Formats: sequence, C-alpha cells, structure tokens
Amino acid sequence: MPGTTKATVLYYCPCSGSTKTQNSSDEPKEKKKRTDEPSREDNQLARSIDSSLSNTDSTKAFEGSQSRPKTQEHRAMETEPPLSPSSNAKLDQQLLSLHASPIENLYYCDDCSEIRCARCVIEEPAGYHCPNCLFDVPTASVRSENNCCARNCFQCPVCTHVLSVVEGGSPQGGKLCFTLSCSVCFWSSSEIGWEFEKATGISAQVERIRAGESTNKEFTNLLDYWRTVQRVTATASAPQVQGGVTANSGVAAGGSGSFKHRLATAGLHSIGSGLHRASLGTGTNGIPEYRATCYTDSDHERVAELMAIQDADMVSYSGEPIVREPQRIRLHMKLARRCRLCHHILIKPESKAQATRFKIQLMAANVLPTITIPASLTPRSAGSSAQPVRLPKSPFQPGSTVPLAIRFSNPLYTEMQVRVDTCASSTDAHVDVVAPQFALQPFTELWEYDEEEEEGGTENNSSDTNLGGASRSTKSSRGILDRHGNRVAIQLNVTSLIETASLTIPLRITCTHVDDMDVDNDTRNEDGRSASSRHMITNSFWVYITLGD
Repeated sequence: MPGTTKATVLYYCPCSGSTKTQNSSDEPKEKKKRTDEPSREDNQLARSIDSSLSNTDSTKAFEGSQSRPKTQEHRAMETEPPLSPSSNAKLDQQLLSLHASPIENLYYCDDCSEIRCARCVIEEPAGYHCPNCLFDVPTASVRSENNCCARNCFQCPVCTHVLSVVEGGSPQGGKLCFTLSCSVCFWSSSEIGWEFEKATGISAQVERIRAGESTNKEFTNLLDYWRTVQRVTATASAPQVQGGVTANSGVAAGGSGSFKHRLATAGLHSIGSGLHRASLGTGTNGIPEYRATCYTDSDHERVAELMAIQDADMVSYSGEPIVREPQRIRLHMKLARRCRLCHHILIKPESKAQATRFKIQLMAANVLPTITIPASLTPRSAGSSAQPVRLPKSPFQPGSTVPLAIRFSNPLYTEMQVRVDTCASSTDAHVDVVAPQFALQPFTELWEYDEEEEEGGTENNSSDTNLGGASRSTKSSRGILDRHGNRVAIQLNVTSLIETASLTIPLRITCTHVDDMDVDNDTRNEDGRSASSRHMITNSFWVYITLGD
C-alpha cells in the first residue's frame, strides 16, 4: 500500500565535530604513519580526481568568482558526497543525524566560508547576570562571590521561591530589624536566627553571620595550621639533595603527602579514642599539636559511642531537625561561540541582561539558500491545465521515474546564482536536474511584481543575459516550476534503482553572489567620488534530501 511520504532536507557540515587542533607532539606520530609509496586509497582518489577534472563542463566555476586553493580532499568532495547512501536505511539515518542538520541549527563562518555545526564551535562566556534582579556582574567579581548574586537574592530553603526583605515584627533596642520572608510558604529567616540590621547588602551580612559560626572558624583554623605545616616541611627538606634531584622538585609531592598522611592517621586516632580533644598534629619539626576549639569532651564521647555500634537498628533517628538555610541565587551567563578552526566569532550576544539581540549572529540561514520540499506545487508557466507536482508515494519501485519539486529561497539582499549537481555514482537512485542553473532574486520586504512574472512568464533579467544571452534565458526557464519573489522552485526527475521505502538524494549546491565593499577613502574616481570594488563570493555545500517514511 502506498503511504504518505515525508521529506526532510539536511545540510552537511564538513567538520562533523571531529575537527581538532593538532599539537606539536602529535606531528611525529603522523609522520611515522606516512610512507614514501602512495597507498591504494590514494591512487583511487587520484584517479577519481583526474576523471572529474577532465570534465570541464561540470567543474567549471562561475566566471569572476574568487575561490580559495583546494586540496585533493576538497576536490573529491565536489564530485562525490561525503556520506554515500548504503543499503541499510537505518544506518543512513543515523549517519545523517550525526553529520547533517537542518539549516536552522547551523552557523556560517565567513572566514572559512564553511558551514559550522554545534559540535565544531567553541563556547566562551560573554557576560554574567543574576536571573532574579537582572544585575550585570563583572567578570572579575564572579569568582570572589562564588558565582552567586551579591545583592539581596536568596531562594527559600523549603519551596525554592525567591525571598523578599521585610521588616521584623518588633524592633530590638530601638532599632528596626529585617528578615527574609517567603510569600509562598511563609517561611521566615527569623526561624533560624537570621535578623539583619539593614535592608541592603544582605549577602554581606549573611557572610558575616556564617563567619562567626564555630564550624567555619574551625575550618579556617585548620587551613592556617596545615599551611604552616606544609611551609615548615618544605623549608626543612630544601637543603637535602638525593640522587641528583634537589628537594625543591619534590616539595609539592613529599610535603603534601607527608602532612596528608599525618592528617589521616591523627584524625583516625582522635576519632577512635574519643577521650580527649581532637589532635591533628604530632608536634614534630617544632610545630605544636593542633587542638580543636569547637568540640568538647561530650562530642568526642558521642562519636565514640556511635563508632562502637554494630547493629544499625539501635541508632535513634529522633535527633535535632536539620537547619535549612536560604541559598544565594546562582548567576547565569550568556555564551559566545567561535569557529574551532579560525576562532572567528560566530555568535556574540549583547552583554546586557535585558537585551535579547546579538552583536554578531552568523547563521547559515542568513547566508545560504533555504531548501524546502513543497507537498504540492502547480507550475505557473504551463497554465491552469498543468498537473501539480506532488511528493512521490512510498515504497519506490525500481525503474519508476517520479517528479520532485524543490524550492530555493534567497536570504540575501543581492542576486544569487545557483547551480545544482548530482552524484553520478549513486546506487539507489538516478537524479536528473531539469534546471541545473538558475538565478534567485534578492530579498526585499516590499515586492512589486510585473504582470509577466505574476502570470508565470519566462524570466527576463540581466543575470540570464550575463550567463549566456537570450538563448540561455529561454533554456533556463525549462524545469523551473515556479518563480515568486526571492523563491524559485525547480523540478527533479528521480528514478529509483532499487525497491526501498526511503530514498536519500545527495545534491551539491553551489551558490555565487556579488558582495559590494567600499574601498578605502584614498581610492577615488576622477570626479572625486569614492570607488567600490565588486567581488564574487562562492559557497559550495552538500544537502541530503530524504524521501520516505
């Protein structure tokens, strides 16, 4: 039973997420793999390149275009698709999903003149801001504030709603006090003893409260003590030289491992005994033993009792409730994206938190033509009696030829010349492009059409005259189903060579447009006006059209 056919158009990214910068240490490994004699794959690639170069009609570029030097790999990609269809349809779909994407998800690097996907770009922070108060945080203060908002932005520990600063119920000593309150669950910071003197700078006041806690003081004392131990250990081992290696080279390893071992053994001894205060040092090298100040003998006795328990059922869980403290809201950041090869900026948003625009936005949809597959298209030039071109029904029978309409849309404000090439070595289907070359009118917001264009007459523009005169204009109108504004629909004749439920058609698209750039002010015409240089920009890429369920 023939079913409804779905059509998708995917653009191939040449790097496919595998582009990496080569280190100098990797070069000798690559040189060892090379041999003086060319391999069999190199000979086959050279023969395919020579055969493709012999056909001058298919490899001739548009006149006046400036192209970059191409390697053998790039020349081979012009005639053969990088992803050749196979007999396994599921494998083809998986490969396409990895290496190809819709044009809406792709970027365009104007320095490399290549398509870039999300896996072959480098992301970097472009700005930090608080999602609650939308305050722009300088990059220098992000680390010092632990990536949190330094203002009055806190989350409720119960429902994670944003807390607001309200006045306390009663003033203390004639001074007002302020608390953090939740308008959803009515939680208040007064439940945990957090009352503030001022309504501003809550984060700084919270840090002062936390700094006064015994556990935080103990942690600070521990850091100071073990830094002293490491410094003294490094100084004591500095004059020693063993095996031709100075002790300075092993300070970080020896000293660090020394006091870590002392810390572990002393801590276990302290917990196991439970009869005296915590002693995390052994008093060697003139360093006194460390004694904790926040723990009492009753705390160590409690730890000793818990360590002696062998049956977990004897443990009582009716202890004191856990004190939940409000958490500072984490900062959000805007990301900028660069090309992995040339580090050219592709996406750069505005640094302001309220701004939604982009300073730089190089998307492929803004440079390359958008290709779509209409479900049904009636040719205008053939009159009202013409049969509409619809999507072919699957499954495809071998030897059957079906028409297919594809539509190109020009996003630029300049005219674009488009050439469509097919893959001659395809084993699934043979594709005949009726109109391989055509012109796309520039995009404008307000269109004024001639009656001839509205009625579907032959195209009459200067671009066709430049390509070969009136004869080429008449020839190029053959195969063009529809021309409306900056959109052109052409016809493909697809002949299936095998019986299959889905077909993947690779097409090589080459588009050329004129880019007007002002020359320096020193370059001027005889009449004193500044001159302008016109050069051609050519982009070539592969697209994959999948027809089937």
